[in-house]
Amino acid sequence: MATPIVSVVIPNFNHGPYLVQRIESVLDQTFQDIEVILLDDCSTDKSRELLEQFRSHPKVREVVYNSHNSGSAFKQWQKGLTLSNGEWIWFAESDDYADLQFLEKMINAIGDQEGIGLAYCDSRIVEGDKLTHEVFREIKNKRFQTERWSSTYRNSGGKEIEDYLLPGGTINNSSAVLFNRKIFQQVNPFDLNLNYIGDKYAFIKVLSVSDVLYVPEALNFYRNPFRSLSHKRFIYYFYEQFLIFDWVLRNLKISDTKSFYRGFHENTKDSIFTGWTKTKFRLYLSLLRTNPALLLRSISTNTIQNFLNRIS
Repeated sequence: MATPIVSVVIPNFNHGPYLVQRIESVLDQTFQDIEVILLDDCSTDKSRELLEQFRSHPKVREVVYNSHNSGSAFKQWQKGLTLSNGEWIWFAESDDYADLQFLEKMINAIGDQEGIGLAYCDSRIVEGDKLTHEVFREIKNKRFQTERWSSTYRNSGGKEIEDYLLPGGTINNSSAVLFNRKIFQQVNPFDLNLNYIGDKYAFIKVLSVSDVLYVPEALNFYRNPFRSLSHKRFIYYFYEQFLIFDWVLRNLKISDTKSFYRGFHENTKDSIFTGWTKTKFRLYLSLLRTNPALLLRSISTNTIQNFLNRIS
């Protein structure tokens, strides 16, 4: 059997209401040199029944069920990578869906260019079952006061990380991304301690050794991107952002340290005066062991900002 150009990994957990739409938006792509790997992380809804409907489809190579929930979407990514064969890998999250020309247009945009570690497109935002008119390029262009995301671009990974991805999380959704499989494997892009923003870590690891390509067309439909964080989730988000900035600080050359720390503080806002639980104490203690100087900088900045907010 010939090696496909694209391996599509669909990791699912309790997304039964969206699953058929997601899978059909993959199987009906106009670009058909693909293999599809369906993964289920021990769902408790009717996902299994829905997945079985596609087992016999000629493009579906694997349907794999976990006997226990792994607790991490990125463990499912890791499993999907080991099962895949394609030159490019697409982690098509199970609650999103795609334009039927997503792969055709992305593969054509990549063409025969060398050195691209990941390519991504714009995304349209879906709220529940309602397709909105919001696209990420407008949000990012406004935030950065630019028209950068209105046209195709290629950028060095290092510049993309430092100027946009690290401070701004500008690759908004993994479903909009194609990874070069060789580069993806080369950099070991998984930190399984990261349950919330492990995708950002993967993007950074890949781009630390490669270039990025962006396509401005909204070929991906991203469902419910702005869910509010519970306090418990927020503290983990703070923790994981800290770990990612720490990794960059230790492993990559930073050309503008002022900008780096400005982005760090924007992404690690947390009040040390409220919300203390055993979990928060444990995570702060872990960060103290990881990088005491960086944690002290974070605490100092957050304390000053808290004081200024109180007197304003």
